[in-house]
Amino acid sequence: MYTAFVLLKLKSGKEQEVYRALMKFSEIQGLRQVFGDYDILARVETGDFKTLRDIVINKIRSVDGIIATTTLIAIEES
Repeated sequence: MYTAFVLLKLKSGKEQEVYRALMKFSEIQGLRQVFGDYDILARVETGDFKTLRDIVINKIRSVDGIIATTTLIAIEES
């Protein structure tokens, strides 16, 4: 299982619209609006890296209002 945290920078005024769009993706297990350099933090869980890549590139980044993403892939705890 791959867990990633995707940090999203948004266009001003698009916060609610982007949040609602992201809530429709079943692969997103958690979503929070945050303050600071980023506007939304999304937790994504998938079975493999290729699927994770597809979700970030083809689904999340395609949402209108997203300026940039930073993806942090979590490591398994030992």
